[in-house]
Amino acid sequence: MPKVVDHEERRAELCAAVWRLASREGLEAVTVRRVAEEAGWSTGAVVHYFSDKEDLLLSAFQTVADRVSRRLEKLEEQTNEPLQLARAWLVEGLPLDSERRAEVRVWFALLGLALTRPALARAQRLTYRAWRGRVAELLREAQDAGVVRADTDCPAAATALVALVDGLAIQATFEPRAVSGGRAVQLVDAHLDALRA
Repeated sequence: MPKVVDHEERRAELCAAVWRLASREGLEAVTVRRVAEEAGWSTGAVVHYFSDKEDLLLSAFQTVADRVSRRLEKLEEQTNEPLQLARAWLVEGLPLDSERRAEVRVWFALLGLALTRPALARAQRLTYRAWRGRVAELLREAQDAGVVRADTDCPAAATALVALVDGLAIQATFEPRAVSGGRAVQLVDAHLDALRA
């Protein structure tokens, strides 16, 4: 009887191998051959699921996005207070522990590559758009509840806050003594407090 292959499980295993390589050695290590070695499979098996390096890089990107999304879903189940949720959506982008430090390193490496890779650029554009959109929506909800100032332009504030988090994430990654994770969170909190009614 032929062996039944769970293709979703196999693809997930390969995505995990891509992620391990990217987070440990950088994106230059992500090749079909290296992913096959990392997963303990043949290159032919990898090519069955990923057509080329571009596909592998999109997998690394999607892995970061999925990991963050899962954490945010849990946070959204714990509270329905919109300003608290907006804060959670922002703080999640900071390198506050080893898992998020690895995600931030891979994320910014992918941003650099996206300049010359249209599929990756599109995926990142959509992710940033969703991030800004969700923060703006939460700020509007807080505004409707009287928690955020009535004169706040919520989409503009969300754009500025996401840009702040990106900048803090870069500084906390490359100069953690100058901008610690705790300091980055304080700065996000200060900007959110300035929006309070």
